[in-house]
Amino acid sequence: MENRDFWLYVTYGFLALFWIPAYILIIRRGILDKSYGMPIVAMLGNWPWEWIYGLNLESPCPLVWATCPERPLQLANFASMFLDAGIVYTIFRYGRDKFKNPFIYKYYYPILIFGLLSSFAIQYTFVTEVGFPNIHHLVVDGDVPLFLAGDSGGSYSAYILTFVMGILFINMLTERNSLEGQSFMIALTMALGNVAAFVFIAILNEVTPLLNVLFYLTLFINIIYCVMVYQKYKELGLNPFTRW
Repeated sequence: MENRDFWLYVTYGFLALFWIPAYILIIRRGILDKSYGMPIVAMLGNWPWEWIYGLNLESPCPLVWATCPERPLQLANFASMFLDAGIVYTIFRYGRDKFKNPFIYKYYYPILIFGLLSSFAIQYTFVTEVGFPNIHHLVVDGDVPLFLAGDSGGSYSAYILTFVMGILFINMLTERNSLEGQSFMIALTMALGNVAAFVFIAILNEVTPLLNVLFYLTLFINIIYCVMVYQKYKELGLNPFTRW
């Protein structure tokens, strides 16, 4: 058990090590380019998810990890939530002028606020109400429940979000046909962060067929995005390891 705890600490550390710099780089690139580096729909899903666990509205500890250090995990999620606010700032600051549709331009800010509140309501009820089959017969508080909810639901919603996010980043790159708001290091750190998150779940033995499908599809999409961004660097004669 102690050995498992050690590797859970390590993989969660790597998760934070990759995703937190990704957020910082997205904010930096957005401000430098006077744009936003995370697709708006991705932000609408991502930030409310972090409210739930960063504000401890639900425990960030997996039900099957009895010795989980709840406060450090909650603080890590809070740090992500705090940094994500910088991404939200770039979307509010620069996003409106990117839309030529008069309806979206006129109601841009109410649409964003409605989207955030709606996303939070859907995700919070999803996490608190939906239970997933305990196919590995994992023990929770001395019992073997038929279904797992709480953080397990958060794992499912998180991987659905990362899968959709991967597609949205590719769409953003192709629509802009430039590196506006984007960089190779952002693409790489996001991909590695997703791998670390999956390894964390695997060590907990919470991997299910659905999570397997979501992970491998997301990994494939993340690799495609990394390659596409790298190729755009070469096309523009830029160095992917110096332009962050």
